[in-house]
This record gives sequence, structure tokens and C-alpha cells, in this order.
Amino acid sequence: MQETDTAGRVASNWRSDLKANSRRRGAIGAIIAWWLSPGFKAVTIYRLSRAARDYGPVGKLASQLLWRWCVASTGCYISPLARIGPGLSLPHAVGVVVGEGVEIADHVTLYQHVTLGRAREDDAVYPVVGQGVIIYAGAVVVGDVTLGAGSVVGANAVVIRDVAAGATAVGLPAK
Repeated sequence: MQETDTAGRVASNWRSDLKANSRRRGAIGAIIAWWLSPGFKAVTIYRLSRAARDYGPVGKLASQLLWRWCVASTGCYISPLARIGPGLSLPHAVGVVVGEGVEIADHVTLYQHVTLGRAREDDAVYPVVGQGVIIYAGAVVVGDVTLGAGSVVGANAVVIRDVAAGATAVGLPAK
């Protein structure tokens, strides 16, 4: 997973996000995706918010304002403290929640109303999502959980244990 702290990485991640969310390229494609793809808009605002945090108190304020704008304009809560690799796809961004300590690898897909966060308020342990994972609508992944590369979490599953690479987890709790 790549960090998004330098301008070059932000641009590289942005191109991957554009391709993952809209199958478009270039400046015209980005403009079209900005207006037609809430997922691309949410991920772009996340990238800007994450990068702004590196610029002292003013950057942290800008980061919070960008984060609030993302929530208000897309219905998608992605903490600027989460670490997300390139190519995050949000086909239906509404209701997606990504908590502050979550780590997401490259080319992950999250559908609507997916929650990635901590299991309890007093426990600051967050999920780690491997490369190429797909998490379907309404799934909840909480706590000290690792989703292995290429795994799939079914719709409305509640994941509280690790999922092996390439495996599928479904049910309540997921098995």
C-alpha cells in the first residue's frame, strides 16, 4: 500500500482512483467523473484532505473542512487519518464509513453502506483490508480484523474475525 503524502503519490493515486471509479482518463475524464461519480469525488476529497494534514495547523483545519465537505456532498465518511492505497473504487459511495485507523491496500472495492471501523469506543484497533478485496453492500468489518488479498465479504455480513486471502465471508457473524 502506498502513502499519499507527496504530490507525486497524490497524482499517481488520483489517476488510479479515476480509472477505478469511472473508467475514464485525462483532464476531461476527471471533470466528467467529478460530476457523475460520487465515488471518485469522495476519494479525491479524501486524498486532498489527507495531503493537507502535512501543512501544520492551517493544513489540519483545511483537512477537517475538506472531510466535512466530503460527508455533506457525497454521503461518504472517509477519515483523513485512514491509509488508503491507489485505485479505491466506490461504485455507490453513499453510506460508506472508513474509520481513522483503517488501512486499505490497492484496488479495493467498497459498495454502499459498508462500515470499516473499531469494534468498541474504548478499543482503537481498526481493520486492515488487503489488495483487491471486494466488500459488498451493508457489510460491517470491525476491530482487529485482517481481510486477506482477493477476499470477498458478502452483502450484510458482519466480520469480526480474519478472512483468509481469496476466501469469501458471509453471514452474521461472517464465516
